[in-house]
Formats: sequence, C-alpha cells, structure tokens
Amino acid sequence: MIEPLHDAHTSLSDGKDREFGGLRPDTPPHGPEDLARIDTAVAKAVGVPLRQYAGGALSFARLPEGTGYLRITRFMGYTDEESYAKWEAELDAALDRIPWKKLTGLVLDVRLNGGGADPLALRVISRLTDRPYTAYTKYARNDPRDPTRFTPGQPITVRPHHGPRFGGPVAVLTGPLAVSAAETFTQALMARSPEPVRIGQNTQGVFSDTMDRTLPNGWSFALPNEEFRTADGTTFDGPGIPPHHRTPVFTEEEFEQGRDSALTKARELLRHRDR
Repeated sequence: MIEPLHDAHTSLSDGKDREFGGLRPDTPPHGPEDLARIDTAVAKAVGVPLRQYAGGALSFARLPEGTGYLRITRFMGYTDEESYAKWEAELDAALDRIPWKKLTGLVLDVRLNGGGADPLALRVISRLTDRPYTAYTKYARNDPRDPTRFTPGQPITVRPHHGPRFGGPVAVLTGPLAVSAAETFTQALMARSPEPVRIGQNTQGVFSDTMDRTLPNGWSFALPNEEFRTADGTTFDGPGIPPHHRTPVFTEEEFEQGRDSALTKARELLRHRDR
C-alpha cells in the first residue's frame, strides 16, 4: 500500500512482528554487512584513529592538516536508557571533548545517519555559530480536504552554545542514507554563516515529524504531514538536499579502489578556504 509513495517516513505495522517502511527507490543497500563495510572504509579513509563518544554515535579525529572530522551516525540512543535528557547530557559531554579552538576547518559526516531528535541535531550546530538564527520554519497540514492549507509557521532557532565554539569553514558530507534528523541538520546548516559546503549525493528526502494513527483493527501507520521550509519557502521533501559538489558515496567502485571521494574533496576545499 505505501511502497509506491517511496517515502521513508511512511510505515505500516500490525503491532506484532510485521512492519513495512517506505524508502526512495535509489536507496543503496544498508544491511548489517553493508554498514560494517562502510564503517571500515570510513576509518581507512580518515587515516588516523577515531575517538568514539555517545555510545559510538559520534566519532572524532583531528586530521594532520588541522581539520576536524566529526562523524555522526544518529541523533538519538546515546545511552542505554531511553531518556532524552540523558541523551542530551551525553551529547554535550561528547561535544565538550572536541578541541574546537584548535581546528582550522571541520568536516561533518552524516552520510550514514538514520535520524533521531531534531533538537539534538540543533545542539550540535549551536557549537558552530556565534549568533542566533532561524534554522527552518515548520508548517503542518491542517485540512485533509485541501493540501494547500497549513498551520502558521513555527520558526526553529539555533542558539549559540555558551562555551567554546567553531566559526570557521565547514564541509558537510551527505548521501541517500542521511535520513530525517540528519536532513534537518543539513538544512539548518544552510543558514549558518559562513554557509557550509555540501559534498556527496542528495539526502533521502524526508523531513517531517510523522503523524501516527491507530486503525480500528489495531494496526498502526505513520505518515508525514509537515513541511520544513527555508527562508525563501523551499522544501526538500522527495529529492532531498542536493550537494554543491557531487561525488560518489559508498559505491562498489569506491570500496574496491579504497577511495572516499567525498572526504577527499572536503579536505581539499577546506585547505583552500583556510588560506
């Protein structure tokens, strides 16, 4: 029923052991073996030891040229206990350990990030700005008979962290396995100054919080019913956020040849911007 929608924020469940979630048709394989292969390739491409934080969801290394590399694989699940407050505290503790003042540039890698809580994503960005700004504005559909009707916009603001921050050049690595909160994270960075450069492939294309409902037979479904708009009214639902520089992302050829074209491009661009 929902497969033709090709939307990763649609799902149908019988409440027991049968569940189906949509995806964009060109989404690459991402089973356990695929994810392990990506992890291995990323570690090799970075070339220096990665320190892991927040239950392994954050990985950081300072590269030889002084650029920081921060990989974020989810915006949730930072502790064994399912508690947003504890996730927030664990994320803050991880970010406190990054030497922001010593970095000449920063690569943010969300090419493999299944999403989570948007406020946690904004909490990372709070370390990357010295001024408050509107990340995006949320609108929810409010008339089932008229798809053009929305609630008034709800601006979502990024506020600077009170401690050490980084205001230099940033590159964001994206791809179709950057989903949901990884995409609102990428969109929120678009309004940062200076604007980060995006490298890789389009994100998955799902931004809305889901509207969850239960059917009379006990089954449940989820559908997106919101739009996250930029200042000029643009939304990226469907195709996702495009990169400034398009490179292969976790392709068979990249794996076989031991390349990470997106990371290589990011490092080159940040070295150039730092001059």
